Amino acid sequence: MRLPPSTLLILLFLLACPAAAGIADPADVAAFFDGAVPAGMAEYNIPGASLVVVDDGEIVHARGYGYADITSKTLVDPEETLVHVGSITKLFTWTAVMQQVEAGAIDLDEDVNTYLKDFSIPETYPGHPVTMRHLMTHSAGFEEEEVHFAVGDAADLYPFRTYCRENIPALVYPPGTVTSYSNYGTTLAAVVLEDVTGIPYEQYVEERILAPLGMTDTILSYPRSPESENATASGYHYLGGKNIAVPDTLFVIGPAGTIASTATDMAAFLSAHMENGSAVLGADTARLMHAAAFSNDPRVSAMCLGFYENHINGERIIVHGGDTDTFHSLLAIIPERKAGFFVSYNSAGGNNARNDLLMAFVDRFWPDDGVEEEKSTVTTPVRHYAGTYQSTRHNYRSFEFYLSPPEQMAVVAGDEGTVLMERGGAAPVVYVQVEPGVFRRADGTETYAGDLVFREGESGDVEFLCLENVPIMAFEQVPPYATYPFTDGVKYAATALLLTALLWPLAAVVRRFRGDGGEGETPLPSCARAVAGSAAILFLLFTYLLLPAAAGDPALVQAYMWERTTPVALAAALAVPVVAVLLSAAAALFLVPAWKNGWWTLRQRAHYTLVVIGLLMMAWWANFWNLFLFRV
Repeated sequence: MRLPPSTLLILLFLLACPAAAGIADPADVAAFFDGAVPAGMAEYNIPGASLVVVDDGEIVHARGYGYADITSKTLVDPEETLVHVGSITKLFTWTAVMQQVEAGAIDLDEDVNTYLKDFSIPETYPGHPVTMRHLMTHSAGFEEEEVHFAVGDAADLYPFRTYCRENIPALVYPPGTVTSYSNYGTTLAAVVLEDVTGIPYEQYVEERILAPLGMTDTILSYPRSPESENATASGYHYLGGKNIAVPDTLFVIGPAGTIASTATDMAAFLSAHMENGSAVLGADTARLMHAAAFSNDPRVSAMCLGFYENHINGERIIVHGGDTDTFHSLLAIIPERKAGFFVSYNSAGGNNARNDLLMAFVDRFWPDDGVEEEKSTVTTPVRHYAGTYQSTRHNYRSFEFYLSPPEQMAVVAGDEGTVLMERGGAAPVVYVQVEPGVFRRADGTETYAGDLVFREGESGDVEFLCLENVPIMAFEQVPPYATYPFTDGVKYAATALLLTALLWPLAAVVRRFRGDGGEGETPLPSCARAVAGSAAILFLLFTYLLLPAAAGDPALVQAYMWERTTPVALAAALAVPVVAVLLSAAAALFLVPAWKNGWWTLRQRAHYTLVVIGLLMMAWWANFWNLFLFRV
């Protein structure tokens, strides 16, 4: 039978155009998730999970798995069980900001200080102010700061505006240089939202986002009613072979992480973005929000305005994760397929389970076509990339740096165009160079993080190591003096030198015991040794007694992290190295008359000089780790 020309044209068009719709058969969806979610829970020892899957704006599968509460045997219900969505809260804040961008009240590229009414962000890098675009792409350059962002009791919660005013983090990179995920940045955006609209944040989100989307079971912040507390899933830590229920984090930074919601409520929010704004944003504004806005390197996934990209099997996915102490969640949308899901797990293993689930989801419904894109055959000598790297997301300039130092990983040049990644004491992983500056696992294992991509500066030197599918941060190259083996070496070498200062009082006692003290030292040489010896004793006392005691006291560390004033015991401990440094400076000044006037014997002068060098080394070590009272 001969088909009419019009029919042929339609068929050719349909064959030429990839299907935009994502999942044709809801039964396939249910079968996949009903297998994959329980498998992940079993692998990572997770008690419960809540899931909803959306296709073309409609729920095609919603289910609870396992227990919301183990003790009461309460099962997870996707329509009733509240879960803490953590940082997915940020998407509500960013959606609210984009509403004001759409209204013309906020300019993405204007200095945020233009909008702030009762405090301002210092312009650390003149001519490079922090803008809303920087906040939304986590490229403002803020250091990580967890001090004071949570409390131990709901009664201690205070306004997030106060938190932002009292805890402005240091800007450690010029805005727009590199990403470093920032809870402070999102919370600051909520302050801007309030200052621009004159409406309290919670009221704004309730009226402009939750109500239009019919999200009646979603709770924005604390305190919560007894009814909602009973409906909230318990969070767990897997300890000693079993899951133990523990209280979840109480965040002060509400706009960055306090929403509790049901899976089906979250489907309404997911659908709104899948449908390019629906009832909360105009289509053009939604597309702007979902588009790539900043990337650490052109070869890696980008930050959008709030969302961030993942690329799996050639599919572009916009996602946002959410983590509290016990809940780990993920909201993912594949815009071209108009498909996505929200999942939340109530134990720490959910961090890995959600990533595995996303990869398996894409593999199941949009498998890799097996066609390798052509890569450059030109490579760069691998020694160019060797070095030590650490995340840009860490504290730099306060005592928190000592309490939570960034993990350092070594990239070691291997054979035949490979590098070895050594991280966290695990076995080295071998990567092979597939194009200049891009390395892929040599064993072919597909990981959520993807390839290693090295970003070079204008000089050709490596600036950052990026992970292909982790655009929220990068890894900065660590100079040799900042590697932990080096800093430890400085401490131990200084310790050895300072211990020799204890010979001075011992020698004086011996001389006195033998009765050969003679006329004794003149006052200035005696004073020099007393000052240097006192500094040495203070440093040793602090380094090996006071500091371990303070850092190893959970109650003291918790008080430092949660309370708005520094604990007295910690302040007293951190005052000791300040005094030691002042004494060390005085001891160093005594070097001039000691050598000029020939104090002591040559050997004794050399020994005094070595002790002073030890003092200066220990002062450098204390400064590197921010171990001074004025760095709390």
